[in-house]
Amino acid sequence: MRLFLLAGALISTPALAEAPAPTAPLPPAAVAMIGPTLHVTDIGKSLRFYTEGLGLKLQMQMGPENRREYMVGFGSDPRQPAFILLGNSTKTAPKRVTHGTGFDRLVMRVRSIAEVVARLRSMGYTVGDVREVAMGYRMAMAADPDGYRLELVESAARPEKLNDPHPP
Repeated sequence: MRLFLLAGALISTPALAEAPAPTAPLPPAAVAMIGPTLHVTDIGKSLRFYTEGLGLKLQMQMGPENRREYMVGFGSDPRQPAFILLGNSTKTAPKRVTHGTGFDRLVMRVRSIAEVVARLRSMGYTVGDVREVAMGYRMAMAADPDGYRLELVESAARPEKLNDPHPP
């Protein structure tokens, strides 16, 4: 009986030679994140928020004038990750950006959360209160002119809390 079960298992199991060969992992530089593209209704307001409010740099612009892409990033090198703000002044451009359920928020690391929150508030943007979160991190929620949610995180974690098995 055992021989019969073993034979049945071997017959129903695909041959090892038929299994696809495992693919080799890609080299580290083969794939890199450029960044998300955000549809915006007023490119001037959005550029002000991301450059003056958050301190990002306008790295480059491309595309036709009526549907232009503006790359704003963390430095002047356009090869580094960036947000792409898509301005659309065509007749079919939506007057308002609607947000579905697939996208939740952008998460950004900031050097001084108190400074960024104060600057955004002084510019009239909606920003939540700074709060302590796990392992010494601090965060606040903000919204850009089109309502995209941003989680601002100060990740200067305090070393004494990094190994705490019972974070607050």
